[in-house]
Amino acid sequence: MYSRRDRPVEVAAQQAGNAFAGGGYRESVSDRTRAGGSNGFDAPQNGKTDSAAPNLLIEAFNQAVRPYSDKIENLENEIADLRAYIASLERQQNEVHAWIDKRGLRPDVPPAIAQIMDSASHASSPTHAAATLNAQLDRKITIVNFDLHRLQDDLNDSLPTPSFSACMLKFLPDISRLSSLPSGPRYGFDLLLKLGGNLNSHGGLENGDEEDIMERKAFYGRLDEAMVDVVKGRFREEGDNWGVQREIKRIEKTGAYLRNWGVEPYFPQTLEALRDGAHGGMPTSSAQAMPGGGAPDYA
Repeated sequence: MYSRRDRPVEVAAQQAGNAFAGGGYRESVSDRTRAGGSNGFDAPQNGKTDSAAPNLLIEAFNQAVRPYSDKIENLENEIADLRAYIASLERQQNEVHAWIDKRGLRPDVPPAIAQIMDSASHASSPTHAAATLNAQLDRKITIVNFDLHRLQDDLNDSLPTPSFSACMLKFLPDISRLSSLPSGPRYGFDLLLKLGGNLNSHGGLENGDEEDIMERKAFYGRLDEAMVDVVKGRFREEGDNWGVQREIKRIEKTGAYLRNWGVEPYFPQTLEALRDGAHGGMPTSSAQAMPGGGAPDYA
């Protein structure tokens, strides 16, 4: 009824076990692997390694600082924009300053702008600010003096000394500013003497008016007070290189001329400061000591 087994079950199992123990199974697995068979697991791919697990602490830190990093980046962008805007304003400021100097208006600018212009000029050249301001002031004083003389000619009469001197005294603040700049005292010294010379050439001394003479004395007194600080500043800058004797004779000659008309003293404090700075008294010139000196040249 039933087919007969060729071998008993026990014999077949024993033979299979012997074959496995003898390396027969390993050999068959090796053969199957060489033939491209699979053992149920994926073979590792060449050149690839397992990726490292993410660091949760670093991720948490990055997420926490991200808002601050973004804020810092925005602030850096704003700073860059502001720097570009400031550079644009500085270019515009330089253009305005150049326009002011081109038209000789530096003496007329407000003090805050004047300080900025002087500082900017000093950065490029220590003496540029003083030279520029002096040239413009000198030109402006000359124009005002010319206009006053032309007005006298139109009126065919001398202007009152108070009116003339008031126009000249308006330049004292600008001369003081000039004298505070490097090399400015040298220019300020000449400009103050020029103001005095302008009034001297104004005329009217021949009238012998006491009130007019008093006005002239007051005017020269104001110039003298301003000149003392200028002289001290010039001594600090130039020292023994300054030809003081020539300046003393220059002032004494004009003083001798004015004394003939009853106008004295002329720059007494200035003369004292010049002599003190020269380390010794200077001999009084004959023009100052004796009346009747010649009229000075104001050209």
